[in-house]
Amino acid sequence: MATVLFCKDRNNHYSREFTLIVLQVIISNFTAFLPQILVVLPEIFKTKNNSYSSETTWINRAFSTSNTFSLFSILHFSLLLTLNRFVALILPKYRTFFKSAKLYFLIAVVWLSVLAITSADFYYCTRRFLVWNLSWEANCAKSSGISQTWWRISYRWALLIPNIMFAMYIAILYSIRRRRHFVIYGNSGKQHIMNMGAKHKSSVIKISYYEWSMLIQAVWNCGVWIIGVIIFNFLSPLLTKIFGKGADLPSRIFINCYIIFICSVLPTVHFTYSKQSRDILKHHLNAWSQLKMGHLETRLLSRAIGTHGTM
Repeated sequence: MATVLFCKDRNNHYSREFTLIVLQVIISNFTAFLPQILVVLPEIFKTKNNSYSSETTWINRAFSTSNTFSLFSILHFSLLLTLNRFVALILPKYRTFFKSAKLYFLIAVVWLSVLAITSADFYYCTRRFLVWNLSWEANCAKSSGISQTWWRISYRWALLIPNIMFAMYIAILYSIRRRRHFVIYGNSGKQHIMNMGAKHKSSVIKISYYEWSMLIQAVWNCGVWIIGVIIFNFLSPLLTKIFGKGADLPSRIFINCYIIFICSVLPTVHFTYSKQSRDILKHHLNAWSQLKMGHLETRLLSRAIGTHGTM
């Protein structure tokens, strides 16, 4: 996605605002992999050598809490991206909020909100990775009731964001359908698609395809997040209650795989429904492969010349 966004191609019509926001989403998705790398390995060393116990305890808690950082950064910037599309298509007079310094201010506010949520989570909840059953344990049941209140608020907010995004996507879809209706029927209310030129007919087809792809992307992105939040909090206890303790470890493995799956949904759905992005990526991959083949041919030629020179 980064290759598609930043390539200087004449077919690349992504706006600067869209590019900057998607860049934040890409960065947030990369941070989601850090706990998987920086927590699991120290815990394995800890189990093999107990002398590392004191060194890995704070690393475990810090990077386990970074799960909260990556989760809410992805959610918040996905919400900002949806809001950008919503304003561009439905409320164009407010597009100035996504221009120049105001956009940088919005991005800074989102990062600060994520840091605030992560700091509060670190203070009120104790999170750690348990290597023996591959689980991310969260203990928010401290003596004060504030910890439990914080857990409920953060959990409900994490569930609310995908629902807000889905509502925005439905509004965008409705707006696109109204535009298509206007293109087909016009002001008179009578269908005049047969009287259109080829250019207008192709425009109607593109609008129809775009609205369906928009709806499918909304269902995938928002649905995966809603299901993910529920799975992360309730799947393992539910399966353990039904099937016994033997189901605990497989459910934990599934949860960790689902976290990786969440990070892959956005680029997968984007490239599935964006032919323009696929063409840009294909162009750059072809250029890269030709460049590598050129370097390889140059090396082989220079070796052949060197061999003949020594004979």
